[in-house]
Amino acid sequence: MKSAREVVAVGGKTRDELAFLPAALEIVETPPSPTARLTAVLLAALFCCAVAWAGLGKIDIVASAPGKIVPGDRVKLVQPLEIGVVRAIHVRDGQPVKAGEILIELDPTSNQAELQHLKNDLLSALLDISRTRSALDGNTDALEGLPDDTPPALIQMHLEYLRSQDSEQRAKLSELDRQRMQKVAEARTIDASIAKIEALLPVLQERVGVRKYLADREYGSKLQYLQELQELVGMQQDILVQRSKLEEANAAVAALAETRAKLVSEYRHRLYDDLSKATQKAGSLKDEVSKAEHRTSLQKLAAPIDGVVQQLAVHTVGGVVTPAQTLAVVVPSDNLIEIEAMVSNRDIGFVHPGQDAEIKVDTFNFTRYGLLHGKIVSVSPDSVSRDKARDPAREPNGGAPEESSEPKGQGSVYIAHVSIDRTKMVVDDKEINLSPGMTVTVQIRTGARSIMSYLLSPIMRYRQDALRER
Repeated sequence: MKSAREVVAVGGKTRDELAFLPAALEIVETPPSPTARLTAVLLAALFCCAVAWAGLGKIDIVASAPGKIVPGDRVKLVQPLEIGVVRAIHVRDGQPVKAGEILIELDPTSNQAELQHLKNDLLSALLDISRTRSALDGNTDALEGLPDDTPPALIQMHLEYLRSQDSEQRAKLSELDRQRMQKVAEARTIDASIAKIEALLPVLQERVGVRKYLADREYGSKLQYLQELQELVGMQQDILVQRSKLEEANAAVAALAETRAKLVSEYRHRLYDDLSKATQKAGSLKDEVSKAEHRTSLQKLAAPIDGVVQQLAVHTVGGVVTPAQTLAVVVPSDNLIEIEAMVSNRDIGFVHPGQDAEIKVDTFNFTRYGLLHGKIVSVSPDSVSRDKARDPAREPNGGAPEESSEPKGQGSVYIAHVSIDRTKMVVDDKEINLSPGMTVTVQIRTGARSIMSYLLSPIMRYRQDALRER
Protein backbone atom coordinates (compact mmCIF):
# COMPACT_ATOMS: atom_id res chain seq x y z
CA MET A 1 0.00 0.00 0.00
CA LYS A 2 1.33 3.49 -0.86
CA SER A 3 1.89 5.99 1.85
CA ALA A 4 -0.03 9.23 1.97
CA ARG A 5 3.15 11.16 1.15
CA GLU A 6 3.60 9.21 -2.08
CA VAL A 7 0.04 9.81 -3.34
CA VAL A 8 -0.04 13.50 -2.55
CA ALA A 9 -0.04 15.49 -5.72
CA VAL A 10 2.73 17.99 -6.19
CA GLY A 11 1.87 20.74 -8.65
CA GLY A 12 -1.06 18.70 -9.87
CA LYS A 13 1.06 15.60 -10.28
CA THR A 14 1.86 12.83 -7.91
CA ARG A 15 5.37 11.88 -7.03
CA ASP A 16 5.04 8.77 -9.11
CA GLU A 17 4.02 10.82 -12.10
CA LEU A 18 6.94 13.15 -11.56
CA ALA A 19 9.28 10.21 -11.32
CA PHE A 20 8.35 9.11 -14.88
CA LEU A 21 8.98 12.54 -16.35
CA PRO A 22 12.29 13.32 -18.04
CA ALA A 23 14.94 14.51 -15.63
CA ALA A 24 14.83 18.15 -16.72
CA LEU A 25 11.06 18.30 -16.48
CA GLU A 26 11.13 16.52 -13.14
CA ILE A 27 13.42 19.22 -11.74
CA VAL A 28 11.27 21.98 -13.19
CA GLU A 29 7.99 20.48 -12.05
CA THR A 30 9.22 19.55 -8.54
CA PRO A 31 8.63 22.45 -6.01
CA PRO A 32 11.47 23.55 -3.56
CA SER A 33 11.78 21.62 -0.25
CA PRO A 34 10.45 23.45 2.87
CA THR A 35 13.36 22.05 5.03
CA ALA A 36 15.89 24.67 3.90
CA ARG A 37 13.44 27.47 4.54
CA LEU A 38 12.73 26.12 7.98
CA THR A 39 16.48 25.81 8.73
CA ALA A 40 17.07 29.42 7.72
CA VAL A 41 14.23 30.58 9.92
CA LEU A 42 15.60 28.60 12.86
CA LEU A 43 19.12 29.98 12.35
CA ALA A 44 17.79 33.52 12.20
CA ALA A 45 15.82 32.95 15.37
CA LEU A 46 18.86 31.53 17.15
CA PHE A 47 20.96 34.51 16.03
CA CYS A 48 18.38 36.95 17.34
CA CYS A 49 18.26 35.10 20.65
CA ALA A 50 22.05 35.11 20.87
CA VAL A 51 22.18 38.85 20.15
CA ALA A 52 19.50 39.50 22.74
CA TRP A 53 21.28 37.35 25.31
CA ALA A 54 24.61 39.03 24.54
CA GLY A 55 23.03 42.43 25.01
CA LEU A 56 21.09 41.64 28.17
CA GLY A 57 23.24 38.99 29.86
CA LYS A 58 25.92 40.07 32.34
CA ILE A 59 29.26 38.50 33.19
CA ASP A 60 31.68 39.34 36.01
CA ILE A 61 34.84 41.32 35.39
CA VAL A 62 37.69 39.85 37.44
CA ALA A 63 41.28 40.92 38.04
CA SER A 64 43.53 37.92 38.37
CA ALA A 65 46.47 38.31 40.74
CA PRO A 66 49.04 35.69 41.75
CA GLY A 67 49.94 35.45 45.40
CA LYS A 68 50.62 33.19 48.30
CA ILE A 69 49.34 32.33 51.73
CA VAL A 70 51.18 34.18 54.49
CA PRO A 71 50.76 34.23 58.27
CA GLY A 72 48.36 36.85 59.53
CA ASP A 73 51.06 37.80 62.03
CA ARG A 74 54.42 38.07 60.33
CA VAL A 75 56.86 35.24 60.88
CA LYS A 76 59.68 36.21 63.21
CA LEU A 77 63.30 36.02 62.12
CA VAL A 78 65.89 35.06 64.73
CA GLN A 79 69.05 37.06 63.95
CA PRO A 80 72.21 37.96 65.92
CA LEU A 81 73.17 41.58 66.43
CA GLU A 82 76.88 41.02 65.86
CA ILE A 83 79.38 38.37 64.90
CA GLY A 84 79.65 35.56 67.40
CA VAL A 85 80.43 31.93 68.10
CA VAL A 86 77.66 29.39 68.73
CA ARG A 87 77.81 28.12 72.30
CA ALA A 88 74.65 26.00 72.48
CA ILE A 89 71.66 25.05 70.31
CA HIS A 90 68.50 24.24 72.26
CA VAL A 91 65.96 23.56 69.48
CA ARG A 92 65.51 21.65 66.26
CA ASP A 93 63.44 22.17 63.13
CA GLY A 94 59.71 21.75 63.71
CA GLN A 95 59.93 22.12 67.49
CA PRO A 96 57.15 24.17 69.15
CA VAL A 97 58.47 26.96 71.36
CA LYS A 98 57.04 29.51 73.75
CA ALA A 99 57.75 33.21 73.69
CA GLY A 100 60.97 33.94 75.59
CA GLU A 101 62.31 30.40 75.30
CA ILE A 102 66.05 30.33 74.53
CA LEU A 103 66.74 28.96 71.05
CA ILE A 104 70.46 29.57 70.49
CA GLU A 105 73.22 30.80 72.80
CA LEU A 106 76.29 32.66 71.54
CA ASP A 107 79.59 32.87 73.44
CA PRO A 108 79.32 36.01 75.64
CA THR A 109 82.98 36.10 76.77
CA SER A 110 84.05 39.23 74.87
CA ASN A 111 80.81 41.05 75.66
CA GLN A 112 81.03 40.18 79.34
CA ALA A 113 84.67 41.35 79.47
CA GLU A 114 83.70 44.67 77.90
CA LEU A 115 80.72 44.96 80.24
CA GLN A 116 82.89 44.30 83.31
CA HIS A 117 85.43 46.88 82.14
CA LEU A 118 82.68 49.47 81.76
CA LYS A 119 81.24 48.59 85.17
CA ASN A 120 84.68 49.06 86.76
CA ASP A 121 85.04 52.45 85.09
CA LEU A 122 81.54 53.40 86.27
CA LEU A 123 82.32 52.32 89.84
CA SER A 124 85.54 54.37 89.73
CA ALA A 125 83.57 57.41 88.56
CA LEU A 126 81.00 56.90 91.35
CA LEU A 127 83.81 56.67 93.90
CA ASP A 128 85.28 59.92 92.56
CA ILE A 129 81.88 61.58 92.89
CA SER A 130 81.39 60.36 96.47
CA ARG A 131 84.96 61.30 97.49
CA THR A 132 84.64 64.78 95.95
CA ARG A 133 81.30 65.42 97.65
CA SER A 134 82.74 64.32 100.98
CA ALA A 135 85.71 66.67 100.45
CA LEU A 136 83.33 69.54 99.76
CA ASP A 137 81.33 68.71 102.87
CA GLY A 138 84.48 68.29 104.96
CA ASN A 139 83.54 64.73 105.82
CA THR A 140 86.54 62.43 105.82
CA ASP A 141 84.98 59.56 107.77
CA ALA A 142 82.77 57.87 105.14
CA LEU A 143 81.82 57.79 101.46
CA GLU A 144 78.12 57.93 100.66
CA GLY A 145 75.98 57.13 97.63
CA LEU A 146 77.91 54.03 96.54
CA PRO A 147 76.46 50.70 95.31
CA ASP A 148 76.03 48.05 97.97
CA ASP A 149 78.43 45.68 96.23
CA THR A 150 81.34 48.16 96.20
CA PRO A 151 84.49 46.36 97.38
CA PRO A 152 85.60 47.60 100.85
CA ALA A 153 89.21 47.77 99.66
CA LEU A 154 88.28 50.37 97.04
CA ILE A 155 86.30 52.37 99.59
CA GLN A 156 89.25 52.31 102.01
CA MET A 157 91.68 53.36 99.27
CA HIS A 158 89.52 56.36 98.31
CA LEU A 159 89.04 57.29 101.98
CA GLU A 160 92.81 57.37 102.41
CA TYR A 161 93.15 59.48 99.31
CA LEU A 162 90.43 61.81 100.60
CA ARG A 163 92.18 62.16 103.99
CA SER A 164 95.52 62.75 102.31
CA GLN A 165 93.96 65.40 100.09
CA ASP A 166 92.27 67.03 103.07
CA SER A 167 95.47 66.92 105.15
CA GLU A 168 97.45 68.56 102.37
CA GLN A 169 94.90 71.36 102.11
CA ARG A 170 94.81 71.83 105.86
CA ALA A 171 98.62 71.97 105.97
CA LYS A 172 98.65 74.73 103.36
CA LEU A 173 96.03 76.67 105.28
CA SER A 174 97.89 76.17 108.57
CA GLU A 175 101.08 77.53 107.05
CA LEU A 176 99.26 80.61 105.82
CA ASP A 177 97.59 81.05 109.19
CA ARG A 178 101.01 80.76 110.92
CA GLN A 179 102.49 83.40 108.63
CA ARG A 180 99.52 85.64 109.21
CA MET A 181 99.76 85.29 112.99
CA GLN A 182 103.46 86.12 112.75
CA LYS A 183 102.73 89.28 110.80
CA VAL A 184 99.98 90.18 113.24
CA ALA A 185 102.47 89.78 116.10
CA GLU A 186 104.99 91.94 114.26
CA ALA A 187 102.35 94.58 113.73
CA ARG A 188 101.51 94.55 117.41
CA THR A 189 105.18 94.89 118.35
CA ILE A 190 105.62 97.79 115.99
CA ASP A 191 102.48 99.38 117.28
CA ALA A 192 103.82 99.06 120.83
CA SER A 193 107.14 100.64 119.79
CA ILE A 194 105.32 103.54 118.20
CA ALA A 195 103.27 104.02 121.35
CA LYS A 196 106.47 104.01 123.47
CA ILE A 197 108.17 106.55 121.24
CA GLU A 198 105.12 108.74 121.21
CA ALA A 199 105.04 108.61 124.99
CA LEU A 200 108.75 109.59 125.29
CA LEU A 201 108.67 112.21 122.58
CA PRO A 202 107.05 115.01 124.69
CA VAL A 203 109.65 114.45 127.43
CA LEU A 204 112.49 114.64 124.95
CA GLN A 205 111.01 117.71 123.35
CA GLU A 206 110.86 119.41 126.75
CA ARG A 207 114.47 118.44 127.44
CA VAL A 208 115.52 119.87 124.11
CA GLY A 209 113.64 123.06 124.96
CA VAL A 210 115.41 123.37 128.29
CA ARG A 211 118.80 122.70 126.73
CA LYS A 212 118.11 125.30 124.09
CA TYR A 213 117.05 127.84 126.71
CA LEU A 214 120.23 127.27 128.76
CA ALA A 215 122.42 127.26 125.67
CA ASP A 216 120.93 130.51 124.39
CA ARG A 217 121.77 132.20 127.72
CA GLU A 218 125.10 130.43 127.92
CA TYR A 219 124.14 128.67 131.13
CA GLY A 220 124.54 125.29 129.55
CA SER A 221 126.64 123.51 126.95
CA LYS A 222 125.54 123.96 123.40
CA LEU A 223 126.96 120.51 122.58
CA GLN A 224 124.57 118.90 125.01
CA TYR A 225 121.76 120.85 123.37
CA LEU A 226 122.74 119.54 119.98
CA GLN A 227 122.97 115.98 121.32
CA GLU A 228 119.47 116.27 122.77
CA LEU A 229 118.21 117.77 119.52
CA GLN A 230 119.80 114.93 117.53
CA GLU A 231 118.14 112.40 119.77
CA LEU A 232 114.77 114.17 119.29
CA VAL A 233 115.10 114.15 115.52
CA GLY A 234 116.13 110.52 115.57
CA MET A 235 113.10 109.60 117.67
CA GLN A 236 110.81 111.49 115.32
CA GLN A 237 112.26 109.59 112.34
CA ASP A 238 111.92 106.32 114.22
CA ILE A 239 108.21 107.00 114.55
CA LEU A 240 107.92 107.42 110.79
CA VAL A 241 109.89 104.21 110.16
CA GLN A 242 107.85 102.24 112.66
CA ARG A 243 104.60 103.51 111.19
CA SER A 244 105.80 102.42 107.74
CA LYS A 245 106.69 99.01 109.12
CA LEU A 246 103.25 98.84 110.73
CA GLU A 247 101.57 99.55 107.43
CA GLU A 248 103.77 96.90 105.78
CA ALA A 249 102.85 94.34 108.44
CA ASN A 250 99.18 95.12 108.13
CA ALA A 251 99.42 94.79 104.34
CA ALA A 252 101.14 91.42 104.76
CA VAL A 253 98.37 90.28 107.09
CA ALA A 254 95.73 91.31 104.53
CA ALA A 255 97.70 89.64 101.70
CA LEU A 256 97.96 86.42 103.66
CA ALA A 257 94.22 86.50 104.40
CA GLU A 258 93.53 87.05 100.72
CA THR A 259 95.92 84.24 99.78
CA ARG A 260 94.17 81.95 102.22
CA ALA A 261 90.74 82.80 100.82
CA LYS A 262 92.07 82.28 97.28
CA LEU A 263 93.55 78.94 98.23
CA VAL A 264 90.22 77.81 99.71
CA SER A 265 88.35 79.08 96.64
CA GLU A 266 90.73 77.36 94.21
CA TYR A 267 90.51 74.14 96.21
CA ARG A 268 86.71 74.11 96.15
CA HIS A 269 86.66 75.18 92.49
CA ARG A 270 88.94 72.27 91.65
CA LEU A 271 86.69 69.93 93.62
CA TYR A 272 83.57 71.18 91.82
CA ASP A 273 85.34 70.80 88.49
CA ASP A 274 86.33 67.24 89.38
CA LEU A 275 82.77 66.55 90.54
CA SER A 276 81.33 67.87 87.27
CA LYS A 277 83.72 65.77 85.17
CA ALA A 278 83.10 62.66 87.26
CA THR A 279 79.32 63.15 87.09
CA GLN A 280 79.43 63.59 83.32
CA LYS A 281 81.69 60.54 82.97
CA ALA A 282 79.39 58.46 85.18
CA GLY A 283 76.34 59.45 83.12
CA SER A 284 78.10 58.49 79.89
CA LEU A 285 79.32 55.22 81.40
CA LYS A 286 75.81 54.34 82.61
CA ASP A 287 74.59 54.59 79.01
CA GLU A 288 77.51 52.48 77.83
CA VAL A 289 76.85 49.88 80.54
CA SER A 290 73.19 49.71 79.51
CA LYS A 291 74.20 49.17 75.89
CA ALA A 292 76.76 46.54 76.86
CA GLU A 293 74.20 44.73 79.07
CA HIS A 294 71.74 44.79 76.19
CA ARG A 295 74.34 43.40 73.78
CA THR A 296 75.27 40.72 76.30
CA SER A 297 71.62 39.74 76.76
CA LEU A 298 71.28 39.44 72.97
CA GLN A 299 73.86 36.64 73.04
CA LYS A 300 70.92 34.47 74.09
CA LEU A 301 68.56 34.35 71.13
CA ALA A 302 65.02 33.77 72.39
CA ALA A 303 61.73 33.04 70.64
CA PRO A 304 59.86 36.34 70.19
CA ILE A 305 56.44 34.65 70.00
CA ASP A 306 54.75 31.31 70.50
CA GLY A 307 55.25 29.26 67.38
CA VAL A 308 57.18 26.57 65.56
CA VAL A 309 60.87 26.73 64.67
CA GLN A 310 61.65 26.41 60.98
CA GLN A 311 64.70 26.84 58.76
CA LEU A 312 67.25 26.33 61.55
CA ALA A 313 70.47 27.45 59.89
CA VAL A 314 73.06 26.46 62.53
CA HIS A 315 73.80 22.95 63.65
CA THR A 316 77.42 23.17 64.87
CA VAL A 317 78.49 24.31 68.33
CA GLY A 318 81.48 26.57 67.83
CA GLY A 319 80.33 27.75 64.43
CA VAL A 320 80.61 31.44 63.57
CA VAL A 321 77.52 33.53 62.81
CA THR A 322 77.47 36.96 61.18
CA PRO A 323 75.39 40.05 61.99
CA ALA A 324 71.76 39.93 60.77
CA GLN A 325 72.17 36.33 59.58
CA THR A 326 68.86 34.48 59.75
CA LEU A 327 69.58 31.62 62.14
CA ALA A 328 65.98 30.42 62.45
CA VAL A 329 62.41 31.38 61.67
CA VAL A 330 59.54 31.17 64.16
CA VAL A 331 56.16 30.71 62.50
CA PRO A 332 53.25 31.91 64.69
CA SER A 333 51.14 29.12 66.13
CA ASP A 334 47.87 31.06 66.20
CA ASN A 335 46.99 29.65 62.72
CA LEU A 336 45.89 33.06 61.41
CA ILE A 337 46.61 33.28 57.69
CA GLU A 338 45.79 35.60 54.83
CA ILE A 339 46.58 36.02 51.16
CA GLU A 340 49.22 38.40 49.88
CA ALA A 341 48.42 39.01 46.22
CA MET A 342 50.37 40.99 43.64
CA VAL A 343 48.02 43.13 41.54
CA SER A 344 49.33 44.36 38.21
CA ASN A 345 49.29 48.01 37.13
CA ARG A 346 46.64 47.13 34.55
CA ASP A 347 44.15 46.11 37.25
CA ILE A 348 45.04 48.25 40.27
CA GLY A 349 42.74 51.11 39.25
CA PHE A 350 39.72 48.84 39.78
CA VAL A 351 40.81 47.11 43.00
CA HIS A 352 39.91 48.57 46.39
CA PRO A 353 39.25 47.25 49.92
CA GLY A 354 35.95 45.48 50.50
CA GLN A 355 35.72 43.75 47.12
CA ASP A 356 34.90 40.05 47.01
CA ALA A 357 37.50 37.61 45.73
CA GLU A 358 37.76 33.94 44.83
CA ILE A 359 40.98 32.12 45.61
CA LYS A 360 42.29 29.11 43.75
CA VAL A 361 44.91 27.17 45.70
CA ASP A 362 47.50 25.81 43.28
CA THR A 363 48.05 22.74 45.42
CA PHE A 364 44.40 21.67 45.17
CA ASN A 365 42.63 21.60 41.80
CA PHE A 366 39.71 23.99 42.18
CA THR A 367 37.52 21.98 39.79
CA ARG A 368 37.73 19.07 42.19
CA TYR A 369 38.25 20.62 45.64
CA GLY A 370 36.52 23.95 45.21
CA LEU A 371 37.48 27.56 45.82
CA LEU A 372 38.12 29.79 48.80
CA HIS A 373 36.27 33.06 49.21
CA GLY A 374 37.58 36.25 50.72
CA LYS A 375 37.60 40.04 50.74
CA ILE A 376 40.21 42.64 49.93
CA VAL A 377 41.47 44.02 53.26
CA SER A 378 44.03 46.57 52.08
CA VAL A 379 45.94 47.66 49.00
CA SER A 380 49.43 49.18 49.09
CA PRO A 381 49.46 52.91 48.25
CA ASP A 382 52.50 52.58 46.00
CA SER A 383 53.87 49.98 43.65
CA VAL A 384 56.90 47.86 44.46
CA SER A 385 59.14 45.72 42.31
CA ARG A 386 58.39 42.04 42.35
CA ASP A 387 61.65 41.34 44.16
CA LYS A 388 60.82 43.81 46.92
CA ALA A 389 57.29 42.45 47.09
CA ARG A 390 58.78 39.33 48.64
CA ASP A 391 58.86 40.21 52.35
CA PRO A 392 61.20 37.81 54.20
CA ALA A 393 59.35 38.50 57.46
CA ARG A 394 56.20 37.01 55.95
CA GLU A 395 57.84 34.09 54.17
CA PRO A 396 57.62 30.83 56.09
CA ASN A 397 61.11 29.93 54.87
CA GLY A 398 62.60 33.27 55.84
CA GLY A 399 62.70 34.58 52.26
CA ALA A 400 64.65 31.71 50.69
CA PRO A 401 64.06 31.30 46.94
CA GLU A 402 61.48 28.72 46.00
CA GLU A 403 59.68 27.49 42.91
CA SER A 404 56.10 28.74 42.50
CA SER A 405 53.46 29.31 39.87
CA GLU A 406 53.74 33.09 40.18
CA PRO A 407 54.48 34.79 36.88
CA LYS A 408 57.79 36.54 36.68
CA GLY A 409 59.07 39.60 34.90
CA GLN A 410 55.94 41.73 35.28
CA GLY A 411 57.78 44.74 36.70
CA SER A 412 56.08 46.75 39.44
CA VAL A 413 53.04 45.41 41.26
CA TYR A 414 50.76 46.49 44.09
CA ILE A 415 50.42 44.37 47.24
CA ALA A 416 46.86 43.48 48.21
CA HIS A 417 46.02 41.64 51.43
CA VAL A 418 43.02 39.33 51.19
CA SER A 419 41.20 37.72 54.10
CA ILE A 420 39.87 34.19 53.60
CA ASP A 421 36.73 32.53 54.92
CA ARG A 422 38.39 29.34 56.14
CA THR A 423 41.82 27.92 56.85
CA LYS A 424 41.10 24.31 55.88
CA MET A 425 40.05 22.44 52.75
CA VAL A 426 38.36 19.07 52.48
CA VAL A 427 40.55 16.78 50.42
CA ASP A 428 39.45 13.17 50.00
CA ASP A 429 37.16 13.42 53.03
CA LYS A 430 39.97 14.85 55.17
CA GLU A 431 40.43 18.39 56.41
CA ILE A 432 43.81 19.74 55.36
CA ASN A 433 45.20 22.91 56.95
CA LEU A 434 46.28 25.62 54.56
CA SER A 435 49.95 26.36 55.19
CA PRO A 436 51.88 29.59 54.74
CA GLY A 437 53.84 29.51 51.51
CA MET A 438 51.16 27.84 49.36
CA THR A 439 50.79 29.70 46.07
CA VAL A 440 47.36 30.84 44.99
CA THR A 441 45.58 32.76 42.26
CA VAL A 442 43.22 35.48 43.47
CA GLN A 443 40.35 36.51 41.22
CA ILE A 444 38.98 39.85 42.39
CA ARG A 445 35.49 40.81 41.21
CA THR A 446 35.86 44.40 40.00
CA GLY A 447 32.50 44.76 38.22
CA ALA A 448 30.14 43.35 35.55
CA ARG A 449 29.48 43.94 31.86
CA SER A 450 27.40 42.54 29.05
CA ILE A 451 28.65 39.83 26.74
CA MET A 452 28.14 42.19 23.79
CA SER A 453 30.44 44.74 25.44
CA TYR A 454 33.06 42.06 25.94
CA LEU A 455 32.82 40.89 22.29
CA LEU A 456 32.93 44.41 20.88
CA SER A 457 35.72 45.71 23.14
CA PRO A 458 38.56 44.57 20.79
CA ILE A 459 36.79 46.17 17.82
CA MET A 460 36.26 49.40 19.73
CA ARG A 461 39.91 49.43 20.77
CA TYR A 462 41.15 48.87 17.24
CA ARG A 463 38.67 51.42 15.88
CA GLN A 464 40.13 53.99 18.23
CA ASP A 465 43.66 53.32 16.97
CA ALA A 466 42.95 52.53 13.34
CA LEU A 467 44.12 54.85 10.52
CA ARG A 468 46.25 56.90 12.97
CA GLU A 469 49.55 55.10 12.74
CA ARG A 470 52.53 56.97 11.40
